[in-house]
Amino acid sequence: MSMKPRIKNFFGAARQYVVSGASNNPSKFGFKITSWYVAHDLPVIPVNPKEKEILGKEVIPSAEEVLKSVIEAKDVGEHKLSQVDGVSISFLTPPSVTASTLKQLSTVEGYKNAIKGLWFQPGSYDREVIAVSEQIGLFDRVVYEDECILVRGEEGLYSANL
Repeated sequence: MSMKPRIKNFFGAARQYVVSGASNNPSKFGFKITSWYVAHDLPVIPVNPKEKEILGKEVIPSAEEVLKSVIEAKDVGEHKLSQVDGVSISFLTPPSVTASTLKQLSTVEGYKNAIKGLWFQPGSYDREVIAVSEQIGLFDRVVYEDECILVRGEEGLYSANL
């Protein structure tokens, strides 16, 4: 299965990006991926229950809170969520955390329209995570198969005309 259309659809002109498992530790991918969004001037929300700020961006403790705010068109702190067409989420959490986050997101009313893309970075998913994404009806929006946004992100931005 080609990931190209899914990578393209992950990006959008009015999209809010979320990094689940963002980190302040420069050696971690949660930092590198957040840096990638910042370097490309994309609106990104780092999600981490323990941090307050990452790379100058205000951290939100949960992806669920971001999703609810997008659906309700409510800004959160410095993040202008009232203007976006949906969220695309990069996951850098361990598979068990990724699976439970997906389950939480699926309890939010309207999640199917609001979640535009899920990018499971290498190491963030396993069979259970894929199964959960199928159960909640979002598998067609998943980028996985060892695709890394640091490698394929540019192509996605280009194909989405951004």
